[in-house]
Amino acid sequence: MRYFRLTSLSCADLSLDLLRAEGFSFDLSLENFIFSLSQEPFSAGNSLAHYFGLIYLQDKSSYLPPLVLNPRPGSIVLDLCASPGSKTGVLSWLVGSEGLVVANEPSFSRLATLRQNLRRCNQLNVICTSYRGELFPLVRGFDYVLADVPCSGWGTIEKNPQVKKIWTQDKLDHLLSLQRKILKRASQLLNPGGRLVYSTCTTNQRENEDQIAWAEQELGLERLPVEDKWRIGFQPGKLTNTYQIPLAEGEQQGFFLALLTKPGEKRNSYGGSQEKFRFQECKLNLELEVAGKLACFEQKVFFLPERALSWTGGLKFKGTLIGKLTKKGLKLWPGLRCLKDAEFKIRLSELKELKKIMRGERITASLPDGQGLLCYFDLPLCWVKVKNKRIIWQYF
Repeated sequence: MRYFRLTSLSCADLSLDLLRAEGFSFDLSLENFIFSLSQEPFSAGNSLAHYFGLIYLQDKSSYLPPLVLNPRPGSIVLDLCASPGSKTGVLSWLVGSEGLVVANEPSFSRLATLRQNLRRCNQLNVICTSYRGELFPLVRGFDYVLADVPCSGWGTIEKNPQVKKIWTQDKLDHLLSLQRKILKRASQLLNPGGRLVYSTCTTNQRENEDQIAWAEQELGLERLPVEDKWRIGFQPGKLTNTYQIPLAEGEQQGFFLALLTKPGEKRNSYGGSQEKFRFQECKLNLELEVAGKLACFEQKVFFLPERALSWTGGLKFKGTLIGKLTKKGLKLWPGLRCLKDAEFKIRLSELKELKKIMRGERITASLPDGQGLLCYFDLPLCWVKVKNKRIIWQYF
C-alpha cells in the first residue's frame, strides 16, 4: 500500500478532488493530511496532483519522526539532515504558515534535490542551509530538532537487497562517529526543555540504541515515551522508550526512533532583539500565502519568509526561487501556485482540456498577453503564457 500527503492547506479538498477525477481512491491515515491509496488506476507518481506538487508520495515509516517530534503551530524547527525533503515537508505542514522550518543539507547535489522538492510543493515556510550537520552554526537555539542521521540503511532491504552486504559491521566506524558528532551538535542546538528526535532507517543496534545510551551518558539527554497513536505497531527497542518500526513488505521500511529532551527550564527562544537579515528587496506587488519579502539576486527573485528575516541573524540561507526579472517585469516560475490572488485566471472544468494544454494543443482564452494562472475549477495549478489569446504551456 502506498501513502501520500497533501502539501497545501489552503486547497486540500480541491487537491483530493483532482485525484478522484483521475480515478484514485484513498483513505485517511496517520494524520488529517496523510492518506493511503486504496485504488490506483495507474502510478500515483504520474498523476496530475503529483505533477503539480499538490501531493507527495512517501514511505509510511518516514512520516513518523516529524510526527513524533510534533512541533506546535507557529514554531521554528531545525531539520539537520533534510534531503530529499520528505520529513521537511511534514514539518512544514505541522508548523503552518506562521512557523518556519530550517532545512539543512551539507551535500550540494542532495541540496539541489531538497530545494527542487520543496519548490515543487510550494512550501514557502522553509529555508535551506548547507552546513555540515556536526558543524551547524550555534546562532540560535531551537525548541525542536530532527536528526534523521546518515545510516547503514538496513531497514530499506526491500528496496536495496544488497544493503547488508555493502554496510557490514566492520565498515560502520565512520558512520558511528558521524552520528555521534551530529547528535552532539543537535544537543547543543536544542533549548532546555526542547524536543529532539533521533531516527535512522536501519535495524543495527550500534547505530540505534547504543547511540541513545551514549547521548544520555555523555550529553545529558533524557528519553521521553512515545504513544503509538497511529497504530503502526511500534516494537520496543533494547532501551526503554526507544522504538523500532518493523519492516512490512510493500507497506513500510524498517525504522528506529527515540524522542529526547534536554533537562532545564523551557524558555521562549524567539523573542528579544534579533539581528536583521540584510538583502536587496524587490518592490513588487505580489502577495503569497506566507508572509515575507522578495529579494533580488542577479535578476533572480527569491521569496524570504518574514519569520526567517527577523530570526536567523548571521545564518546563511536561501529562500524559494519564484521567478526572474525581465525587461517586461517579473516572470513567475510556472509552478508557483500559492498566491493569495491572481489578476488573470483560466478556469477549466474538464481534465481533457487541461491535458490538451499540457500537450501543446491550440486552446484560446480571452485574456491579454502575459501570464495567466491555470486552474482546475478553483484549484490553482500553474502559470501559462497567453499570446494573441492562445494559451502556451510552460514546462517546469
